[in-house]
Parts: sequence; structure tokens; C-alpha cells
Amino acid sequence: MKQADKACQNCKNKFVIEPEDFNFYENIKVPPPTFCPDCRLIRRCINMGNRILYKDTCELCGKSIISSYHPDSPYTIYCSPCWWSDKWNPLDYGQEYDFKKTFFEQFQDLTSKVPRQATTLTKSTNCRYCDATINSKNCYLNFGSYFCEDCLYCYTPLFSRTCVDSDFGANMDHAYETYNSDNVHNTKFTWFSEECFDSSFLFDCKGCSNCFGCINLRNKKYYIWNEPYSKKEYEQKMQEWDLGSYEISKKAMKQFLELYYKTPRRFAWMTNAVNVTGDNIKNTKNCHHAFGTLDGVENCKYLLMVGLNIKDSYDLTFAGQTCELLYENIGSIRNQKTFFCNGGADLIECEYCNTCRESRYLFGCICMRNKKHCILNKQYSKEEYSALVPKIKQHLNEMPYQDKRGNEYTYGEFFPDEISPWTYNESYAYQWFPLTKEEALQKGYRWRDREKQNYNTTLEANDLPNHIKDVPDTITKEIIECADKAKCNHNCTEAFKIIPEELNFYRHSNVALPRLCPNCRYGKRIELRTQPKLWRRKCENEECENEFETAYSPERKEIIWCQECYNNKFV
Repeated sequence: MKQADKACQNCKNKFVIEPEDFNFYENIKVPPPTFCPDCRLIRRCINMGNRILYKDTCELCGKSIISSYHPDSPYTIYCSPCWWSDKWNPLDYGQEYDFKKTFFEQFQDLTSKVPRQATTLTKSTNCRYCDATINSKNCYLNFGSYFCEDCLYCYTPLFSRTCVDSDFGANMDHAYETYNSDNVHNTKFTWFSEECFDSSFLFDCKGCSNCFGCINLRNKKYYIWNEPYSKKEYEQKMQEWDLGSYEISKKAMKQFLELYYKTPRRFAWMTNAVNVTGDNIKNTKNCHHAFGTLDGVENCKYLLMVGLNIKDSYDLTFAGQTCELLYENIGSIRNQKTFFCNGGADLIECEYCNTCRESRYLFGCICMRNKKHCILNKQYSKEEYSALVPKIKQHLNEMPYQDKRGNEYTYGEFFPDEISPWTYNESYAYQWFPLTKEEALQKGYRWRDREKQNYNTTLEANDLPNHIKDVPDTITKEIIECADKAKCNHNCTEAFKIIPEELNFYRHSNVALPRLCPNCRYGKRIELRTQPKLWRRKCENEECENEFETAYSPERKEIIWCQECYNNKFV
């Protein structure tokens, strides 16, 4: 089929469906999308909670719990032990399909009844205030941890241990304020770097050790501000950069950013990438519009934060560990041929499902485990299931769900954002596509105002000791006012505490106490990352005429070079 130009029914902007896209849709037997790639991504992200937790009560055991769902949400919430127990059965909530109602209305009715896990913890021990955490131990206020231990305030750390405020990295060990870096040890304030250790303030460095304030270095040792030193000179010079001091840390960050913005950088951060467009790519082949892919991702399109062997899939957000033939999925692990699914692991041939596991042949189900041939959590025979599913798909087309903006949801569209458990500013969309309350409401999205906490703070951030060596043990009993004081767009919690494990880390790593709450610290860390969108730009090396697609928008201050110029200068 030839290329087709379409108008997005949501934003009305034009988008293109390529011949290879049509081949994919035909192969999995779904219709082409009516939403553009950006609107599809935002819609998926709104259906995913993001770094906000509430106090609630388990509706089965009555214990106080921490939940990713607001207490006013119309859902039945269980703590993790109760949710994983045999004290309830998802089949007990099964309902007959009603051809007089839209599918999404029926699904929303089902989801309001079936118990949800307050925070998604899987095979994890002593992980307090954590969500979307798998096979982890002794973590605190982490989100998206995968096989991690002793990590605090991290977002999507993989195979990492003893890290604080470090995100989107793999195989990190004793890392602090480290972002999107792999195989690093004893690093501080390190971004987009690999195989580095005993270093601080790095950007796009590989194989470096004992380096400070460096950009674009390869296999270097004893460098400061991109200048070489002898070992003795390095050690003497580093005495001036004692990061146990908050004032010195601020000075180092200021000088590092000055170097960052005046040093050319490559148009995209890619390692072992073949026939790929996007950014933050590692070990990826034949993928386009891919942002944040890691190890063995092939033949895919429209990706955000996926990895560990993903094949032949479109429109994925947070998916990983051996998936194939997925379309419009969030949070999928080891799934095969699943479409329009939100959360789930070890699923085969499932559609429009939420948080199901180890099942196959499900349609419109939630929280099912080890089941097959179910629709809306009701059990059917194989023959009954095979006969009913085509009728439901036809019904989806004949009686589409219509949202408040007038968009129609027929078969082939992901869950509407307005039936998400989370409002815009509670969702993952707020992180990647930040909007003010007024902008969100104007676009038809829901918004939840943060409740005033009225914390009885006992210490202001400005009154914290400058150096970690001067911090008393009693700091763990203080309620510290966040220096941002909610005057930001980071979902500021306004106050925070220093927990004992955290204080031990700061002392051992010689790191100054933070002045911001965890949410504001995270918001600051992601300022250097790019958005999941591409612009056509020209290399800014005056001697070069090369053009490329890059995630760096023309409004940004970075100096962007093509790969050839970058290699000639820095590699």
C-alpha cells in the first residue's frame, strides 16, 4: 500500500502512515490509527501514573497503605499482600458483554469493581513507598526498579545497587545524581555516560575514570574540565572540588553547565545503533521514532523507554524483557502479540487488558492471572470465545465510544484518556509533555489540584549545614522545607526528610545534603534530556552541510553536530 496522509482526529494535525506501517497493521490485523503518533503517545502516558503516592486503607485487611490511586478514585484498592493472595478471585467480577453499551463504558464499569494493587510490587522485599518495582530489595521511594538493591529516590534503575537520585540507568553501583548512564561505579552528577567510575560531572563520556567536569571524552583518566593532569596534579586539584560542600557543588554545577553549552555535542546519543532515528539509543536496529531503547530492540517504531529484546512492535511505552508483536502497550513484560494493553506480564494474544499476568486469549479483562478465553473477566469455552470476540470488535466499530472532545474510539484505538485512573498532572504525560492547569483543561484533560499539606517544618533548606561532615545524626528527625517552596512545575511536595540510609550514603560518598524534595530533584535532573520528538536540523559546524533528524529542538541552547563531525573532533 502507498503512503497515506492523515489528519489526527484529536489535534487535527497531519501525520503520515508509511507503506511499512500498513504492512505491520495488516500483519497483526488491526486498522490504521486515527490519532497521530504524538497524541497516541500522550494518550498512553495519561493511562500511566507517575511518581505520586497517597495514603489510603486496604479494603480487604483494613491496614493503612500507600497507593498510587487518589482516595477519591472509584476503585477498590488492596495492599500488595492481599492483592497477591487467594482471598479473592477476579472471575467473581465477570460480566456478560452488553451490546447496548459501548465497550469502553463496560470496561470502565468492570475496572471500578475489580480490586487493584495499591502499588505494583512484584517479588520485592522491604521496598517502602515504591511503585512498579520488580525483583528488588531494600529500596525507598523508587519507581520502576528492576532487579535493584539499596536504591533510594530512583526512577527506572535496572540491575543497580546502592544508588540515590539516579534514573534510567543500568548496572549502576554507588551512583548519585546519575542519569541515563550504564555500567558506572562511584559516579556523581553523570549524564549519558558508559563504563565510567570514580568521576563526577560527566556528559557523554565512555571508559573514563578519575575525571571531573568533562564532556565527550573517551577512555581518559585524570581529566578536569576536559584538560589532562598527572595523577599527582589531579589529586591536588581535586582538593578544591570537595563535593561534601553544598556551596562547592553549586559552583561545580554552574561551571559544568557553562562547559556543556559551549561544547558541541552529537545530534543523538546512540551506541551500536543501525538504521535508527530517535535519541538515547543503545544496541538497537531498524527502529524509528525511538526514545530510550536498551539492548536488543529491533524492527520497531514509536517507542518510549523500552528494552531487553523487543521485536517487531509499534507504539510501546515502558516495555521490556523479550516481547514480540506488540501494539499500543504500556508496561508489558514478556508479552507476545498483545494489543491495547496496559500493564501485564507473560501474556499471549490478549487485547484491551489491564494488569493481567500469565494468561492468553483475553479480551477486555483486568487483573486476571493464569486464565484463558475470558472476556470482561467472564470465563468462556474456546469455541465461545472465538465466536464472541469478532462480534465485539464489530460492535466497537458500530457503537464507538465518544469522548468529551468528540473523538471516536473504534476497534484499534487505545483506552481513552478520560477513563484513566489518573488526571493529567498525576500521569506520566505530565513529565514528558508538561502543561499548566489552564492549558490541560483547555485541551480537555482532567486535572487534580494538590491538597495543601500544611507540614510543620522544623528546618529550612537554607539552614542546613554546608558540609556533610557537619551534619548531626538528628537530621533524620527534621522536617525540611523544600527550597523550591512549590514555586515550580515539578509536583513539589513542599517538605522532605532525610532517612537514615540516605544519610549513611551521603556520608560514605561525601555528598552534601540536598536542598530540594525528591520530586524537585528529579525535575532538575531531567532538564538536560530531550523530548520524544524529532526535528530536521543542519549540523552547526560551519564547515559542514549535513542534515539530520534530532530530538534537540531549534530553541534549545546546545550546539548540535552531525555524527561525522562529532567523531572527527572527539572520538
